[in-house]
Amino acid sequence: MTEPADEISTLLGHFNKGRHSWVIAPQLAKAADSLIERNMAPPRVPAYQQLARKAATQQHAYRTSAAPRPVRISPDDLKEHVDDLDRPAVLVVENDGSDRCFVNAIARICGGADILDAIDKRWLQLGHGGGGDVYRRSQEEHDSFRRVKRAAALLDSDRWAPGTPEKNAHRIAELRALGLRIHVLTLREAENYVPNRVLHAVRPIRHSSARLDHLKKLDHDQRGHFDMKHGFKKTKGVPEQQRHLFADADPRTIAGLEDGFGSGLMTALESMAHRLTEADLARDVGEAVPGELRGLLAMLREIL
Repeated sequence: MTEPADEISTLLGHFNKGRHSWVIAPQLAKAADSLIERNMAPPRVPAYQQLARKAATQQHAYRTSAAPRPVRISPDDLKEHVDDLDRPAVLVVENDGSDRCFVNAIARICGGADILDAIDKRWLQLGHGGGGDVYRRSQEEHDSFRRVKRAAALLDSDRWAPGTPEKNAHRIAELRALGLRIHVLTLREAENYVPNRVLHAVRPIRHSSARLDHLKKLDHDQRGHFDMKHGFKKTKGVPEQQRHLFADADPRTIAGLEDGFGSGLMTALESMAHRLTEADLARDVGEAVPGELRGLLAMLREIL
């Protein structure tokens, strides 16, 4: 049988660039050397054989609970696997502008240099879902991969209070049943993860500083489900669905937060991310937040 040299060369090229990891059983190292000799140009053979020897030492390194599940490739399905692995992984989001800022910021704050590198090299692509269309787009991206499902979705929960169902919970459950990886934010929206140092810098500063003073009077549950962008203005006070959540809030605090912090919070978060730490998130937003966001990055590594 003729070996598919183009696919083999493409796959080995990805291993060489570090885009994907190669793990082979030590007893197959000689077979890998032979495969390389048959399918690579002679000047490149020694370097790729060295790569194969390194891959033969990785067999146990990837058997940790945190490691992505290994993908087994055979001659019969090589082409379909390579087609999937040659494409960018896709994270479907509701708004590829603001959500890109959020992902970039979280990667910088929470130790995701590899995620930033993947975005820069276009190994990871953000797909614009456009609000309610995000569910259709997510399924289409998931279905477009034949062998290695390399699509995921990031969604706001739009929860009114802790523990309440996320918006469109039934649609999310349907997509998860298909095998799609989905991270639904625990808090209401991405804007609820913005720490105080960023909020204080929102212009005009004297207005944002006054609003921040009021925001600090909320507990973490209230802050995590407050409409950070629009405040209480659109709803003319606390919405009916949040009456219980804000029952003990001072009316002066509610009035001081009427206008919210505006729509530029994600841009501000990204621009200041290099000055922020997980401690800022834990202190201002909630102790569980860094762990949640590291989980989001782990999901992205699974599809890369």
